[in-house]
Amino acid sequence: MVEPLTLVCGLTNLPLSETKEPVCGSVTLVQRVAKPDPHPLQRRDWPRSAPDRASSVYPKYFGLKEPSFSIAPDPHYLFLSEQHKEALAHLLYGAGESGGFVLLTGEVGTGKTTVCRAFLEQLPEGVDVALILNPAQSANELLTNVCDEFRIPLPKGKLSNKMLVDRLNAYLLAAHSEGRRPLLIIDEAQNLQPQAMEQVRLLTNLETTKHKLLQIFLIGQPELRRMLERDRLRQLNQRITARFHLTPFSLRETSDYIRHRVAVAGVDRPLFSARAIRRIYKFSGGIPRLINILCDRALLGTCVTRGSQVTPAIVARSAREVRGDPVDEKPRSPLQLTAIALVSFGLAAALALAAHSRLGLSPTVLIDGLFPAGELATGEATPEVPPVAEPAPAVTDAPAAGELSSSAEPAPQEPQAVASASEGDLASIPVAEPAEQPAPAGDAAPGVLASPDAQVALASSEVLDRLAVSKSEAMRVLLKRWGLEVPSLGTGDPCLRIVNFGLGCEEEQGRLSHVRFFDLPALMKILAADGAPRYVVLGELGASEAVVDDAQGTGERVRAEALERVWTGDYTLVWQLPPTGVDLIGPGSAGEDVRWLRDLLVKVPDLAVLKSDSAFFDAALASALKAFQASKGLMPDGIAGPRTIIALQHAVAMRNVPRLSGEAAASKESEGAP
Repeated sequence: MVEPLTLVCGLTNLPLSETKEPVCGSVTLVQRVAKPDPHPLQRRDWPRSAPDRASSVYPKYFGLKEPSFSIAPDPHYLFLSEQHKEALAHLLYGAGESGGFVLLTGEVGTGKTTVCRAFLEQLPEGVDVALILNPAQSANELLTNVCDEFRIPLPKGKLSNKMLVDRLNAYLLAAHSEGRRPLLIIDEAQNLQPQAMEQVRLLTNLETTKHKLLQIFLIGQPELRRMLERDRLRQLNQRITARFHLTPFSLRETSDYIRHRVAVAGVDRPLFSARAIRRIYKFSGGIPRLINILCDRALLGTCVTRGSQVTPAIVARSAREVRGDPVDEKPRSPLQLTAIALVSFGLAAALALAAHSRLGLSPTVLIDGLFPAGELATGEATPEVPPVAEPAPAVTDAPAAGELSSSAEPAPQEPQAVASASEGDLASIPVAEPAEQPAPAGDAAPGVLASPDAQVALASSEVLDRLAVSKSEAMRVLLKRWGLEVPSLGTGDPCLRIVNFGLGCEEEQGRLSHVRFFDLPALMKILAADGAPRYVVLGELGASEAVVDDAQGTGERVRAEALERVWTGDYTLVWQLPPTGVDLIGPGSAGEDVRWLRDLLVKVPDLAVLKSDSAFFDAALASALKAFQASKGLMPDGIAGPRTIIALQHAVAMRNVPRLSGEAAASKESEGAP
């Protein structure tokens, strides 16, 4: 059972229901949970209850004048994208015409009502408006409603359609003689009943010899267009003089929209990170109403967690809260489970044969590692099918040939090692050569760990604990890899400071294989010995060893497995921004950044992109970008974000970009960088 939210503000500690307005700048929402306490995995990061009361709290926390993402069509927050401006122009044009229909359609939440309200704010002189918001009425009720909106006096009692049309016709003739133009706006017109739709068409027959007496705007969802395509409505369809269909925002429009609403509410700093905006665009599909709901929930979540900026993780949790959990999830049938088991066994057998042919490993050992004894026979557990692809190609952390056992016979692999090999591409694992007899411990080559595993792991843990520092200090050390000597980055988020150097941050989460894929030095978030989160600078990463930089910029070698034991999975990449400092180039972009992106794609080997000086993001550039993304295992969305730009810079061996792979990067740069 969840008790009411409590507002904690200085010495104030009152239930939110008893607190009208927060009275200080730093506000925290605390959810008190009564016993019995749920399982930790079932807990939410903020309350599931509606944020109506809590929405009055986060504006004070962020310095906003009011909640800036209400779903009400507030004209004060009016944001007109290019298509909304065009739709408004169609309505203004239609209001100046005499007679006929104007059709405005769009998906739910794309801003049709907002455009309509903007039109009413700019209503031309001499136009009288009747606005019908609920057209789900009979023809008689609709006519009565239209007369009421035009303030036409009607006698008491039920009137026939003819009497209502006669009264309306008399009003229209009087308005025409006075030089006024009556306008009927029907919102949600897809809900019009067939008889009512026909009656609306007949209203356009009210005319003089030269002019139609009534102008009609139909506003509705895409179903309205399909209704008008029916044969029995072809007469009405032919009388439409202007049409416009609203589509969802693009990614750039979504970003501009969010920043616009925050700025109108009185805050100039970015409350949403670029990655958070991309995540909002992904979850909302660019629909303004969903953007508002997600942003409102995300700001509340950031307030609760005392953050300074909305992050992608908070957006993802907000989306789960808004969409809710799936209901009545259908369990798999026994036939499906059997099919999955057979497919899994077939894949495992194929992997085992491939490993046997290339590595000389016993297929029995591999299959036993993947399927514990009796598991398939009893049917108690079904192994997961190995994923076909990941957003970033998984690179198997296989030991180097020199680190294998020196025995003449191949050493039997542990089940854990076998399972790890199955996650990557077995063809990418180097073939084991017979190892030479190990040299005495005193003659061990530099970089080769000759101590027993336990002692080495302990030493690596001690090194990591000694080199773990704050994020700001770790960033200062990482910048040395970029050739920058920075005495101090000051207080606050260091990622905001390094923009002045033409660098940006990309927060990621994954495995070491993902870090290796990006091939950039990274800040690795670890748990220090005291349990506090700290950061170490990963300067180089090999098959089984890593180099961690100290404050002087020199590296100390540690075992990769020791790093993985204390690593939380979170890491921060530092990458070189495009010339103007944007972190996203896509449809709608123009100028120097587009030329820069085009030049990089031209230099990518085997991509066959024609050189062009165009400053516009056209279809040819989008197609080339998608082809490059697909070749690198990235999502081919035709948008150049941090991941794509990092991969591009590596593909052309850009100068002054440090590599996690160390010597391999140097050889690439020596071959000729742009």
